[in-house]
Amino acid sequence: MKRSILILLALFVAAAPAWAAGPTASKAVKAESDGITTLAVNVTSSEEVYTVTITGAAIDDVRAPKGWVGVASGNHVMFMTGENPVKSGNTLAFRIMTTEPSAALKVSFRGKDDPIGMPVDI
Repeated sequence: MKRSILILLALFVAAAPAWAAGPTASKAVKAESDGITTLAVNVTSSEEVYTVTITGAAIDDVRAPKGWVGVASGNHVMFMTGENPVKSGNTLAFRIMTTEPSAALKVSFRGKDDPIGMPVDI
């Protein structure tokens, strides 16, 4: 009985990193002009991501990757796709034009039906 519990615990611990792994995001300044800064939010994932939501900075405009659409309001933008998800091993850049380049951003992700991973603060 003790052995089966230890084996079960070992399997759980070994699988935990795979469950914890999720999409990641990073922020980079791409350009500045007339007080507007273009931020690139680079998203990488081991799972297919169909929706990327970014909040935190005043959004002046957005640029979505090919096959994606971005809808912005205030300090919130949602990028969505139906046919061109972020796939394992690929990185896509989502561009935000803002007057607040140093604002902290929160990025969350969804698969085709459900949220993926935890929101990331960048």
